[in-house]
Amino acid sequence: MNTQLTVKELLDPLQTVIGVVEKKQTLPILSHVLIQLKNNQLTLTTTDMEIEIRASQAVKTQEEISFTVYAKDLIDIIRKLPETTIVEFIIEAAKIYIKANKNSFELNTFNHQDFPSLPKIENSEVIKINRKQLREIIENTSFSMGNQDIRAYLNGLYFEVNQNSITIVATDGHRLSIGEVKQDNNLTDKKTVILPRKAVLELSKILNKNEHNEVEIHLSDNYFYLASNDITLISRLIDGNFPNYSQVLPTDFENTILIDRLEFLNSLQQASIFVEERTKGVKLVFKNSQLNIFTHSERGQAKTQISTKNFSKEIEIAFNIHYLISILEKLTTDEINMVVPGGENQSCMLSSPNDETYQYVVMPMRI
Repeated sequence: MNTQLTVKELLDPLQTVIGVVEKKQTLPILSHVLIQLKNNQLTLTTTDMEIEIRASQAVKTQEEISFTVYAKDLIDIIRKLPETTIVEFIIEAAKIYIKANKNSFELNTFNHQDFPSLPKIENSEVIKINRKQLREIIENTSFSMGNQDIRAYLNGLYFEVNQNSITIVATDGHRLSIGEVKQDNNLTDKKTVILPRKAVLELSKILNKNEHNEVEIHLSDNYFYLASNDITLISRLIDGNFPNYSQVLPTDFENTILIDRLEFLNSLQQASIFVEERTKGVKLVFKNSQLNIFTHSERGQAKTQISTKNFSKEIEIAFNIHYLISILEKLTTDEINMVVPGGENQSCMLSSPNDETYQYVVMPMRI
């Protein structure tokens, strides 16, 4: 059995699905990509048994054939070839021979019928959302996800879907990001899921790459399914109870300070040159409508100063400087509101004035 495909036909869907493939797999077949040709359609599938991605591409060939090949080797072979190059696959029981121009390669293969797939999703709630909106809300919240935290529910992105909104939340226990899209959803009850970190990263790639205006999301008790044009992503969900994020939002807004965002960001970036590597702490001192920013390390120290509005109290507080910088880089307005702790209120919140699309919470630290 043999077939021919061009590099252009192969490369784009292969780049879409390759991120799921890990170098070390419990099952050798999981390092392979399943290639299927049927009805003038090329479909590539990869899985690690937690996430499955399928990408399809229209092709000219009339053949119907299925086979597997080692994914990393295949992409290394074709990614440096011209798009018009014809790649020939000669498929035998345990080997696949690949020919491109004057080059030939011999790779191991498996029976395509042994390629695993995630279970079919049933009893799911279906919502539709603008692709760009979903991409932006994920980009502006996912940076706060935990990474290899012992509390598994922190290592992912929390989706809360109501009849009139989609809220996405991420936290690592020290900072929290909330994004909300107002839209009508055809739901009878609220639906909540936690999408694992790896699936979030792959989802972001798909949303960045795909040009389709609208995507469809299926939410079940155990799986997340996204359909976007010729690409689908299926992921198992994290089993756990996400923290009640509303409990850490400030309730006392007396200490609300208006700050020029770019001036604040530039001052923090300059001060970060001398931040102590272990604590990454920055001290903020609000006094006489001024914000003084202090950092120090064994190499030296920095002090920068900017003006604030609507605030004359004296407050001294410290934060992880990188948390503040990452938030200010996500916000886009000229000025930001900063609610600093006062009394029993221990959390600091940053947001854009008169815009509740994004809210960012950072816990203070001792330095």
